[in-house]
Amino acid sequence: MVASPTRGKKRARHLRFIRSLPCCICGMVPSEAAHVRLNAAETGKLQALGQKPDDMWSVPLCAAHHREDNEAQHRIGERAFWAKHRIDPLALARLLFEATGTPELGEKISRQARRLAAQTNG
Repeated sequence: MVASPTRGKKRARHLRFIRSLPCCICGMVPSEAAHVRLNAAETGKLQALGQKPDDMWSVPLCAAHHREDNEAQHRIGERAFWAKHRIDPLALARLLFEATGTPELGEKISRQARRLAAQTNG
């Protein structure tokens, strides 16, 4: 059975948590809650085209990596951005959602993502 797209759920507490974390690419603060719009049936994440995803599918990105730089997520597209940094944004978002409310764990998860990105880009 194929899952149908779902409307994104608002989760203010989780978004505050994401914004409290350093950027998962460079470690800068403050960060923005970058919603992952990619679909993946195996994760149960499906959304209609043009629809904002559930807030659980967000990761911390600084303004530069999210939307400002020439190589930002919004400028080069999600697939290219995450492939460049060799990070699975859906796995990262799920881990961070499970860690909501636990700053130390959230920072550890973000730090692990930065290490992966640094190995790729360094």
